[in-house]
This record gives sequence, C-alpha cells and structure tokens, in this order.
Amino acid sequence: MISFLLLIPQIRILATSQIPDMLIYNGDTLAIFANPLEQLFENDSIRPNFFGDKEGCMSTACWRGYEAEWVILDNELYLTGIYSCCYYEDSIKANLNMLFGDRFVDGKVKAVWFTGKIIAPQGELLYYIHMGYESLYEKELELDFSNGKLIGTKTYDNSKTRQSEFSQNPEKLKKFVYANIKWESLPKIDNKTIKVFLQFSANENGIIDSVKVIRGYDSIFDNEAIRVMKTIPDWDIYYRHGELQRMSWAFSVVFNEENKKEYWKENNDK
Repeated sequence: MISFLLLIPQIRILATSQIPDMLIYNGDTLAIFANPLEQLFENDSIRPNFFGDKEGCMSTACWRGYEAEWVILDNELYLTGIYSCCYYEDSIKANLNMLFGDRFVDGKVKAVWFTGKIIAPQGELLYYIHMGYESLYEKELELDFSNGKLIGTKTYDNSKTRQSEFSQNPEKLKKFVYANIKWESLPKIDNKTIKVFLQFSANENGIIDSVKVIRGYDSIFDNEAIRVMKTIPDWDIYYRHGELQRMSWAFSVVFNEENKKEYWKENNDK
C-alpha cells in the first residue's frame, strides 16, 4: 500500500471502499472483508444472473453487484441470501433454490467451494481507506476455512495504529519542514525554484528512518531534504493483522525564496 503526500495538500488516488457481506457467527452479525461467493464464480462466463429477470442496482461501493449473507453452523459455512446492492430500496433478492437446486436445503446452501480466510473487523475504526476492504480497525477476527469447514480462528490487535499531527495537518508539516531547513548553509537560490522529490517511511515508533530521493537536484539540496525529513519527530504507525504495515509516503521539498522568507525567517525571528 502506497500513500502519496505530494506538493501539499495531501493527494490520494484510491478506488472506492466496498460494502461488505454479512456473516452470522456465534449469535453476532459481523461485517466481513471477504466475498466467498466470488470463489464459486471466478469465471464470469459461468456466473448466472442472480436476480433472474430483475435488475439489481449497481454502485461504485458494490462493484460485485450484490451483497451476500452467510451463517456458520456447527463449524460449517452456509450461504443464506444474495441481495441487490439496494435491497432496502428495491427489495430484489436471489432465489437460492433456483440457483443451487438440490444444494439448497432448509433455506441455505453449504459453501463447500470456499477455501480461504475471512476477516471480520472489530472495535474502533482507526484509519479509513477509500479502497476495497483496506480500512484498519482496532481488532480483526480471522476465520480460516477449508472446503466450507471452519478449521481455525485468530484475533489480531491493531490498536498500536496511530496518526501523526503532521500527516493530518499539511500546513503544520510544511511549516516544520521549511522552518528546519538550514537555509544559511545552502548555496544562494536567488530566483530559482528547486524541487527534491522524496519517498519515506517510518518504523514501529513513528520515527522516519528511511528516506530516498525519487527525483533530485544535486547532492547538497538532496542531502538537506533527506536530513530535514528525518527530523520530523513523529509519523504515522499502521498495524494490520497485528503486524506493522510499513507504508511509503512521498513529499516534495521546495527550495525557494518564498518558503525561506515565510517559514525560516518567521521561526528565527521568535
């Protein structure tokens, strides 16, 4: 996952977050970051029209064209419903009996086709990501299946995730960077604008310890850009599945008289 912070303000190019399927497990109804039905119809050419002669709505938040409902009974996964993305508006749902024939028993279909892991996010939303099922939650319940049979569960703790005031406040980041550049040690810029594009990431303590030049100018300005980025005292930390997700960010350090006068002079006048 790469998040870009370019030329302030922050810019992200991301797809749309998706509406999850629902799973009933141990008496709880869980939103899940998985779509087990897709494994049955991996080849679109054999995928039936779930709603017959009715046309369910489409949405950028529901690209698959449906929402499914599941239940785990006696450690077996069952499909109990396929609904239009706008079911509460159009009341369109699939006839599971027609779709699955004799595999439809007592109002449900055993999902023997599904092998894989289902993630159910739990607790507080720590970081919203406008892409698929990428948002980070305080905890994650992982359910592991083999041919529809639940074979194991794990719970992951992502609570160490935190966001920095600098990533959330572009103006504060900009002020910090340009106030801490050693302008007096740099060659004269005059009327030039020099840009150094950097890629950086932080460790598990939020310390930026990796900075690379994507497109530089010369060793003097490149090294100063690297140095000042490493002085940022605190950066974002993200955990997924209980493990640190080392995310890459990009930033353009702009050396010109405007930034020098506005931020460095202001800082040194205090």
